[in-house]
Amino acid sequence: MIELTDKAIQEFLTKTEKEGNDTIRIGIKPSGCAGYEYILDYADSVHDDDHILEFGKFMIVVDPASSPFLQGSTLDYVTEGLSSEFKFANPNVKMACGCGISLKF
Repeated sequence: MIELTDKAIQEFLTKTEKEGNDTIRIGIKPSGCAGYEYILDYADSVHDDDHILEFGKFMIVVDPASSPFLQGSTLDYVTEGLSSEFKFANPNVKMACGCGISLKF
């Protein structure tokens, strides 16, 4: 479903250990001028119908509505200049708006 680069895995390990929460929720939600934006946050709960991806010391959960939109994606952690961020490479995206946040599938 979603692949993580080694840099993304290392960053999630660091963040989850620091936060004391080993569960990350990844998904999409309606938003922005193109229609959708990514969700990337700590999960307070895991639902029975969530897809669970285990990565040893942390796990990623994806709700079933977001799953088809994220199929085949790769999540990386990149540093450009003084900024670092998680960045999706998603073959399902047809268009992204100029701000780089809003997506169209």
